Amino acid sequence: MTPNVLMPDVVLWATGHLRSVLTSRPEPYTSNVYVGDKMPTTADNKPTRKDRMVIVRRDGGRRLDGARETSTLGIQVWAKSDQEANDLSRLVRALLWAAPNGAPVVRVDDSTGPITIPDESGQPCRYLVVEVVVRGTPLT
Repeated sequence: MTPNVLMPDVVLWATGHLRSVLTSRPEPYTSNVYVGDKMPTTADNKPTRKDRMVIVRRDGGRRLDGARETSTLGIQVWAKSDQEANDLSRLVRALLWAAPNGAPVVRVDDSTGPITIPDESGQPCRYLVVEVVVRGTPLT
């Protein structure tokens, strides 16, 4: 019988983790990075772009066993130049790789990227996919 386990919100974890670690980094391209699960909006709810953005979304996943699941995260990274987009996306990848501590993240593997993708705005953009294995907490 599978135990009753509540899995963590992996997008919330990833955006919080990246927001926290990027603000403490010394690289110039980590200054003023918007990190979220959707494009930022103005007060009247219209999308607005920032010079540097990291947007994380969950693209699926599956339960591994009674206590763990894997989540596929699609991550888009925008920056002011191609070099900044390359550097920021590689750093995001490395910061996620370094994150596992068992509570809740057990392992991070990447599937794709970072790769260059065209953006309708013309702003340099990179895309990467990571698989995050997490451990849930028992329901009480």
